[in-house]
Amino acid sequence: MNLAEIRQFNLRTLRYFLVLAEELHFGRAARRLNMSQPPLSQQIRQLEEALQVELFRRSHHSVELTIAGRAFLERVPLVFEQLDKAVSHARMTARGQVGRLEIGVISSSLVGVIPTALETFRHRYPEVEWQLHELTPSAQIEALVERRIDICLFRMPPEHEGLHREPIMQEEVMIALPRAHPLAQDGTQDGALALDALRDQPFVMFGLRQSRFADYLHQCCLQAGFTPQIRQQVVEVQSLLSLVGANMGVALLPDSMRELAPPGVVFRSIAPVAPQVPLYAIHRRGDPSPTLRHFLEIIREKVAERTAEGGTTRR
Repeated sequence: MNLAEIRQFNLRTLRYFLVLAEELHFGRAARRLNMSQPPLSQQIRQLEEALQVELFRRSHHSVELTIAGRAFLERVPLVFEQLDKAVSHARMTARGQVGRLEIGVISSSLVGVIPTALETFRHRYPEVEWQLHELTPSAQIEALVERRIDICLFRMPPEHEGLHREPIMQEEVMIALPRAHPLAQDGTQDGALALDALRDQPFVMFGLRQSRFADYLHQCCLQAGFTPQIRQQVVEVQSLLSLVGANMGVALLPDSMRELAPPGVVFRSIAPVAPQVPLYAIHRRGDPSPTLRHFLEIIREKVAERTAEGGTTRR
């Protein structure tokens, strides 16, 4: 009999073998298995024929394991152990307790709520593997569509067929200035500045062609009555802040970027009403992943906590 035929024997037959190996008595084994003795004897005989080895040595007075039977007994429990692990793994996967999550981010999203959510996710679901992929917004959308990542986190994503955009939070746009800049010493009592106070200032901005967020900030300036004088365009927020600190220009950034600001950069609120910028979570529409669902739940939880603590982040 070949291996494929041997595999046809089900787990019930292996369980019969284990019970008989423990009892070494067909009658007692049959009673434990809630069956009569003849079917048990038949099943064991068919198993031996399939394996082409004798597992038990039978006599009128005793039943003993053969050398082959003892060797088989050493390995059969491993089958049930692996089955238990497989069942446990499947159940944990269905509950989102194990699995893998590929997360697309921009550097400026890794401030405030998102790092806190990632830390909570790591502690709450330690068996879930996750990986951050720092990509431009367009590259994130492409990777999401191609199923190379599971979720994106960035500001002002475009609409895309098959993708769902969930607004995670809203932040106020603030003005970043070199600490020695005259406007850093000016403003209202709370330090707020009108946006048109920047009309004659050189700007450092994200690339207009690569960032919908940069385009939005550019439009905010136009609505305030001036065209921003862009001295330098960059990709990363750290580069932008470094250039502001080096007195290369002023910048407009979400409030949370204050956490990344070097000592030479100060932030001022915009008066009378600051523009708002959202942060979105983008994922494939209808994605059934429980791991993804848990991650989103934790993000919402951390946003709610931050809002309750009086943070500037708002849904």
